[in-house]
Amino acid sequence: MARDRSGVRRARRLLRYVRIMFPPPLALLGAAAFASIWLGLQALAGLAPLRIGARGALGAAGTVLWMLLVRLMDDLQDAPHDLRLAAAGDERYRSRPIATGRITVPEIRRLAIGTAAALLALSLLPRPGWMSLAAIGGLALTWLGFRWFFIPGLVRRAGPLAYLLRKSLAILIGAYALGAFHDQWPSAPLTWWAWPLVLAPALEVAAWETARKIRLPEDETAYGTYSKRFGWRAASLLPLLFAGGAAACLGLLSLPAGITPAFPVYLAVVLLVLVVPVVRLRRRPSRAAARLQPYAEAFGGLAHLGLIAALGLRHGLALA
Repeated sequence: MARDRSGVRRARRLLRYVRIMFPPPLALLGAAAFASIWLGLQALAGLAPLRIGARGALGAAGTVLWMLLVRLMDDLQDAPHDLRLAAAGDERYRSRPIATGRITVPEIRRLAIGTAAALLALSLLPRPGWMSLAAIGGLALTWLGFRWFFIPGLVRRAGPLAYLLRKSLAILIGAYALGAFHDQWPSAPLTWWAWPLVLAPALEVAAWETARKIRLPEDETAYGTYSKRFGWRAASLLPLLFAGGAAACLGLLSLPAGITPAFPVYLAVVLLVLVVPVVRLRRRPSRAAARLQPYAEAFGGLAHLGLIAALGLRHGLALA
């Protein structure tokens, strides 16, 4: 009985850790990113109505697991550095679960192994195929990216730019969706218009990555930020640059995907979700105004949900 209670407490601690480090909005963003690519590929191939289906649901769940795995590997990679920042009094790290002792590195490692196993299991259903190969290859590339950043010593030389390079692995979400699509419709055509659809999530992740590492000079610590490298004014434009690129990629799909010409206008309005706080930061700089990460997340979610809605309204949507 005591062992059972210990297991329940451990499970609760792990769930609490996941909620803190990988909150539900990020999970929803991952599912929406996969769904928009999955449905967008169908529209580009001339399929109607657009279908979610079992493979689409599995792919969305696998994408969320993939994002969670990246978060866990990020924590494992940065644990010693994060603990040093917390000990030095960095506000953003003192309350993290690993710094407060609410979770340990071995527990995160076991959770990462379990997450990778679950991702592989989902990707092998309902039968092995291109989605399975994309998952296996993507896991290998992700591990290499976290192990050495592909180039030994790159982190030391490039600082936060190396982390931006690692975030480019988000393009694997597109490869995963492409594999799932080909498994479901092996004879369906793929056009060059699939490229902007696949690139958009990677650009959105780059916007998120740069938005969360901007601080004013008085708030800088030993933590590597883009504001420390480029200055906070120049760095504040990076999220807009990447988010604008993502909006352009998705907006290009209006004509070939047969959706409403008003969709690019919608994306321009959604982009204001990030433009307004960036302008506020530049006009009235403050610690609170420098927290741009939530706005980058909101932009990504609204952009993908808007594309899903536009595709569904134009081509119809079926669950089976």
